[in-house]
Amino acid sequence: MRRWAALAVAVLIASVPVAASPAAAQAGAPDPARALKRQFRNEHGVRISETNRYFFGKKSKVSGGGIRIIGNLQFAPSGPVAADFTWWDPSKKSGPYRVIRVGKDVYDDSAMHPGPVPEGRKWVRFPNKHRGRMGRDMALDASLQPINVYDSSMLKAVLKRSTSKPVSGGFLYRGTISHKELSKVSKGAFMNWTSGQPINGKISWQLWVNRDGLLKRLITTDTAGEGKDPLVRRSDTRYTDWGSRLVITAPPADEVIDEDELLEYISMQNQPIPTDAKNT
Repeated sequence: MRRWAALAVAVLIASVPVAASPAAAQAGAPDPARALKRQFRNEHGVRISETNRYFFGKKSKVSGGGIRIIGNLQFAPSGPVAADFTWWDPSKKSGPYRVIRVGKDVYDDSAMHPGPVPEGRKWVRFPNKHRGRMGRDMALDASLQPINVYDSSMLKAVLKRSTSKPVSGGFLYRGTISHKELSKVSKGAFMNWTSGQPINGKISWQLWVNRDGLLKRLITTDTAGEGKDPLVRRSDTRYTDWGSRLVITAPPADEVIDEDELLEYISMQNQPIPTDAKNT
């Protein structure tokens, strides 16, 4: 009788489902860093759509209309090598503005220049140091995200500090990292996107990937500084058309003018140099 009772208990225990441990759940998730690396092929890329909004304090109202970006990013085995995108501020009547980057050369739509531009010159090529931090950040990967997902070491650090769970169509990663930690990962001080100085604060993220590990969406909350009402930027980026054939080329040479030539032209027109010269 005891033998039958023991057998019944054993069968009952075996039939009860065992909850998967967090480690098992993590092991079942794909590796987004590896999935991304496989996309780094010549003449292939991804489409970007992004919204950036700014707040004073996480619960305060939006400050300004923010920045919208749409465009394409071209890869090579080393990572992003070219970008073609349009950005605008919905709260302002000016714009939108198109930007093309091929290698280290960045071409801005001449319509955004405050001074006169020679007829037929549709693009202004600025030295990158004169573009202003926001312009440099956007040209790099058609994004203002504080997390460079195309940097393998940075993406791996983000994933290491994330919790993950299955969601419809893939997985969701959540986590937080300090700017100080991110500076170590990025091998340099993480600069304040408002002042260009080293920054204190934290970045929180939600990262969605598909079943293969490819990025679908990244939302970050980047807090610049501390205190009751710090400035906060919320960036929301969607990634589509992974692996699509893509070749981004520089504008025709006869449509381009370099910044130095443009400033000389303005001087010859007897017009004052625009106040934001060398800081576009």
